[in-house]
Amino acid sequence: MSLSPMRLLCAAGLFGLCAAVPLSASARIQTSPIGTVKAVIDGKDYAGETLAVPSEDSATADFRTFGPVTNLAIQAQDPEAERRMHNVLTLEISVMGEGAGAQITASSASYWPDGMNAPFYTSEEGAGGASITLEAFSLESGAARAAGSFEATLCAKESYFAEIDLEDCLPVEGVFDTALHKAD
Repeated sequence: MSLSPMRLLCAAGLFGLCAAVPLSASARIQTSPIGTVKAVIDGKDYAGETLAVPSEDSATADFRTFGPVTNLAIQAQDPEAERRMHNVLTLEISVMGEGAGAQITASSASYWPDGMNAPFYTSEEGAGGASITLEAFSLESGAARAAGSFEATLCAKESYFAEIDLEDCLPVEGVFDTALHKAD
């Protein structure tokens, strides 16, 4: 699965929302944790949070429904990172159905250790993809949630439009459990 223009726009929008606010100003924007992503990335423990941003009526874990397909974007931010958009782990999942019968039709993972303007790692473009399992999934109004596990090989890219470097790859595996915000 490659980065489609819509996915690229969504990723840029999420990064823009958080990156546009300097760290000193981010204290004024109220966020609250709505979930967790725990992983091991290249042998190192990772603990990230998904966040609700009530003033923006948004969250870093959300879903959009297009006919029978629901797209989930789960962006975990490291609360210990020096900058909000550093050490970000993102999972993207396309699903048909809901609950125990939900079928994943596409999935990917990416890791942004040094923010959006630096090299990043992705499971797309020949890197081997991401294997994601949903153990709980609901789109119930006011109680939308996704929980599961994932495993992927993430390979480096210098920028969005650069060639993927299949010689610079990181194994990642972990679990997630988060509330989901319905995106507009």
